[in-house]
Amino acid sequence: MNQLTTHNISESLYLSDQRKNQRQEVINLLAITERGTGQVLDISRKGLSFGCLYPHTFSHEFYLDILDAKGSHIKKIKVRKIRETNGDDQDPLEIFELVVGVEFCDLTSTQSHELDYLLETMDMIDQPYSELI
Repeated sequence: MNQLTTHNISESLYLSDQRKNQRQEVINLLAITERGTGQVLDISRKGLSFGCLYPHTFSHEFYLDILDAKGSHIKKIKVRKIRETNGDDQDPLEIFELVVGVEFCDLTSTQSHELDYLLETMDMIDQPYSELI
C-alpha cells in the first residue's frame, strides 16, 4: 500500500510538443510548500507540476519539499515557477483549484542524488485493460 505508483505520459508525435525530459505521472507523491501541501501530478529530472485544492499565489521562486509514500523526503528544493493555471482555466471536472508547474533550480548534490533515486525507484502503473484504451 505504501508504494509510489506512476505511469509514463504519452508524448506527442510533433517534435515541438515533446518535452526534453520525459515526465512520469505520479499518484502517491506530495509537494509541501509554505502555503500547504499539494499533490504532485507529474515529475521529471528537471521539474514537476502539482495541484492544490485551494487557490494560492506563488512567487516566481520558492522552496518546496517532496515526500513520497515510501518515506523519501527531499527537503528545501529551490524551484522556479513556469506556469500557474487556476480553476477557471481548467476542465470543470478537475479537482484542483490551482495547478503549478515548476523547474528545479540549484539542486545540491544531496538533493540531486535523492531525486535520481526517487525517479529510479518509482513503480510504474499497470493500466488495466490497456488493450482497450
